[in-house]
Amino acid sequence: MFIKKSYVLYKRIMDIVFSFSVLFFFFPIFLIISILIIRDSRGPIIFSHKRLGKNGKIFKCYKFRTMYLDSEKKLYDILNKDDELKKEFEEKFKLTKDPRITSIGKFLRRTSLDELPQFLNVFLGQMSVIGP
Repeated sequence: MFIKKSYVLYKRIMDIVFSFSVLFFFFPIFLIISILIIRDSRGPIIFSHKRLGKNGKIFKCYKFRTMYLDSEKKLYDILNKDDELKKEFEEKFKLTKDPRITSIGKFLRRTSLDELPQFLNVFLGQMSVIGP
């Protein structure tokens, strides 16, 4: 029992140190990405959605916004007009060439930089970098 508690404490300390380091040292990159998002399209810089965490606890997971604000409406319109895209979306639940994604959003997704804000979730104890 002592080993498990010390492991959990060690893991939490590592999460705090690592996530704080990323947030601190990558702050200039966060700033640059934020400016690019603002210049690319209107809307908030950060997108949040609900995720299920440890012990069934729901939390807001943060990401840089990569889609236009009206993406749900745009998806509905696209799928109603194009049967091939509708079929692709029903099979994969995503579109290969998704017109809802902003130009900076394509780059952020390709490089996984859109997920940098999740280190705030790690710092807050909602997610973990090391293991489950």
